[in-house]
Amino acid sequence: MTKSLTLRTARIGHVLGMDVPQDDIARILPPLGFGVEWTDLERGALSVDVPSFRVDVTREIDLIEEVGRHFGFDRLPTTFPALTAPQATPDTRIARDRGVRRLLHAAGFSESMTFAFIERAAARPFCADGVEPAALANPLSEKFAVLRPSLLPGLLDSCVHNRRRERRDIKLFETGSRFTADGEGRAAAFVWCGAANPSHWSSADRPVDFFDAKGVIDALGAASGASLEYRPVNHRSLVAGRAAEAYLAADGETRLFGIVGQLAPAIADARGFPAHEPIFVGEVDLAVVAMRSGGDTFRAASLPRFPSIVRDISMLVDESLPAAAVRGTIRSGAPATLVSIVEFDRYQGKGVPDGKVSLSVRLTFRAADRTLTDEDAQAATDAIVAALKAAHGAERR
Repeated sequence: MTKSLTLRTARIGHVLGMDVPQDDIARILPPLGFGVEWTDLERGALSVDVPSFRVDVTREIDLIEEVGRHFGFDRLPTTFPALTAPQATPDTRIARDRGVRRLLHAAGFSESMTFAFIERAAARPFCADGVEPAALANPLSEKFAVLRPSLLPGLLDSCVHNRRRERRDIKLFETGSRFTADGEGRAAAFVWCGAANPSHWSSADRPVDFFDAKGVIDALGAASGASLEYRPVNHRSLVAGRAAEAYLAADGETRLFGIVGQLAPAIADARGFPAHEPIFVGEVDLAVVAMRSGGDTFRAASLPRFPSIVRDISMLVDESLPAAAVRGTIRSGAPATLVSIVEFDRYQGKGVPDGKVSLSVRLTFRAADRTLTDEDAQAATDAIVAALKAAHGAERR
């Protein structure tokens, strides 16, 4: 039993993007087993009888496909669709993630891609106290039993994989989703072990330390357009005294930006990494990286017209006193002419009492309207020393 369909030449032109001559339509369809009869030659409508063996042809669009295929798709003109609306604004999160990856690549890290499903034993050290990782209802195996609460377990396993293949200097990072009690969020994390500097014949290798890892967090903070404040933290996945939380202040609020420190040797050993080789890790919340003041905050400033004066001071302070607290006290006690604070030495040993550290700071003073005198610099330095003594009991060396 045959079936009859109506085929319109105008519809063919609309679908294919070009008009097919009526003679070609009448030439193409009959050899394929279709019966063709023009019902309205002026309006370009014809009735097509579909043979019973062509069960794939049930609509007009199926006939148009047959015409186009045998007329030649290669003969169809190449055109661009008409733009009826402006292009949508790209998602800012895409640009943010791309910028973070570009920055970490520039810092010498290689990008890793790991599974969001991990085993429960690997996830537990990175969960908050008393919180279990989110379990899958029907896991494929114990290796993929829970959702990762952090990107670090997967990166640690990648680090172990490389270490077992005689790679000692490893720098890996990843951006992706993590799953906590608050839900799903985007994060960026990195692991760093081995040498801090690339091997070269002209210099000896230096092992990576906490301040190298902190520098990566600083770079990510600078990219977010706001300053970071570091606070000591005790986290079961990190070594006490070699770990810190970074807080970002922007738009009138302070939020947790990320965490950085040395991975606990017991965790590394449990995953198969040598416990005596330190691994430094860091992880930041990408939602906080995107938080920055609206608009362009960059402003050009003219070069200074007047010279600066530099003063170095060395103070005895408690070894547990954060450097950020020292900088804050210096700025609060200094005049507006203080333009730079740089810590250039930290010493413990002979001549320094137990529990104390000798911290040396370089202070740079400059005025925008005049040349400072030695008396100006000395008065500012004395005020800073007095502020440090009053706030922290510091003693000048």
